[in-house]
Amino acid sequence: MRVVGLDLAGSPKNSTGFCILEVEGGKTVHTRLIHSDEEILSDVTSADPDLVAVDAPLIYEGVRRNCDDLLREYGALPVTLKGMEVLAERGRKIASDLKRLGLDYIEVFPTASAKILGVYSKNDFTLQKNMMALDLKGDLNTKILSRDELDAVLASLTGFLYLQGQSEPVGDENGLVHIPLV
Repeated sequence: MRVVGLDLAGSPKNSTGFCILEVEGGKTVHTRLIHSDEEILSDVTSADPDLVAVDAPLIYEGVRRNCDDLLREYGALPVTLKGMEVLAERGRKIASDLKRLGLDYIEVFPTASAKILGVYSKNDFTLQKNMMALDLKGDLNTKILSRDELDAVLASLTGFLYLQGQSEPVGDENGLVHIPLV
């Protein structure tokens, strides 16, 4: 099984965290930073994933979303904020492209996942150290990851839990975010 996690940046000028979680005799993560939509779609397609888990609003109709309100306790911001609107527009386009390519995808919120899984920290180094307890092999254990890469790992892990039936959707038809079951 293979799950791609994306921590999508609002602008291609900023880094998007990219993670491939491979599940075969254990869970191994491979991460990197990418930028353009073309690079994202090329890398996702090359990975041939069972699922793409994206940290960005994938549905946005210009109104406040119920899922964001429900996840406020975990730090979710309203999608109607200016910076979030830019991210939502890019997320909506990426979702459309993934659908056109025939790829399955879900929206996730890594901060909520980290808090639910008990590994959250505002400090990147501590977060990475805490995530090592999740029995993940690969880049998590061999190099210092950026926050974007750490969020991409959490996104891919949430996607894996989704495929295992160990996540729950939060929201409605205006936006559904998947978080781990407790």
